[in-house]
Amino acid sequence: MAPRVIVVGGGIVGAATAFRLAEAGASVTLLEASHLGHGASLASFAWLNASDKPPFAYHLLNLSGMNEYSRLRQEWGEAPWLHLGGHIEWDASDGGPRWLREKVDRLRGWGYAAELLPVREMRALEPEMVAPAAIEEVAYYPAEGYLDPVLLVAHLLGAARVAGAEVRPQTPVASLIEERGRVVGVETARGERLTADIVVSCAGRWTDDLTRTVGIALPLAPTVGMIAISAPAAVRLRSVHHDEGMNIRPDGAGRIVMRHADFDARVEPGEAVAPVLLNELRDRVAAVLPGLAGIPVEAARVSIRPIPGDEHSVVGPAPGLDGLYLIVTHSGVTLGALLGRLVSNEILDGAV
Repeated sequence: MAPRVIVVGGGIVGAATAFRLAEAGASVTLLEASHLGHGASLASFAWLNASDKPPFAYHLLNLSGMNEYSRLRQEWGEAPWLHLGGHIEWDASDGGPRWLREKVDRLRGWGYAAELLPVREMRALEPEMVAPAAIEEVAYYPAEGYLDPVLLVAHLLGAARVAGAEVRPQTPVASLIEERGRVVGVETARGERLTADIVVSCAGRWTDDLTRTVGIALPLAPTVGMIAISAPAAVRLRSVHHDEGMNIRPDGAGRIVMRHADFDARVEPGEAVAPVLLNELRDRVAAVLPGLAGIPVEAARVSIRPIPGDEHSVVGPAPGLDGLYLIVTHSGVTLGALLGRLVSNEILDGAV
């Protein structure tokens, strides 16, 4: 008999897990509290990378995550959600250029695609990007890029449905059901009780709320983050850009996604972001992309990022409690598809 699995959470990680489990023959029900892909996935900068993921073991995990999307593209024959336009980075702070050279040398020593380019060569790649006058060279990571998170979720869950999965948005889970030391299902906020052989929690920053219902305290360090999206602008940009807390990438139809670490502490989830704050962010970005000057900010998204206490992924069976598998991680965009496949393999091989 096919194992019955409930996946809690309809972001990239949950969607990938549901897809791989259903594809392998499990009877899968995915429950999402809100709209599919509208948690941390929606508000993610969605940068696909392994250049900023020390130590070496975590770097390799993220590199495997990047490669998993090429695997998906080969399986499906298309990947409209995948954009591998490279990543350009500089650092104009005191000691920044030396630090960046050392970083590139370390990554190249690990076999990763990384190089230093003179600014004139950067301008050949990105003619409208302007580096500070003090910058003579930039780091370039040609294999990196970004994803369209909600579109990816749609494709993953479309494939999951074809494989037989039941997908239920607008179905928040209130608690786990425990019987004799084993999780046997969930109870929804409407009081519906659903049973399963195993529950996989992909609930992001709400993971500890869920595990507390069965007495498990999970150390998380959730942090507030904001991205903003410009109105369409006549600006050419293909790559992801990062410098000293700022992140910029294209978002299709002339829009630019932007964020800066300085602004995260100035916003609150559930509250509107002040237009003056968004204009300040846009003006900082316009120093790098002058064509964005004066372009309105069309949207802002604030979320709480699901970051484990030690900043490294929590993936595996719940300690001391059968029937529950936990996945909570930063870098869910880079790692999501890979974790979905690996977790499916582990569960269906009978390890949990």
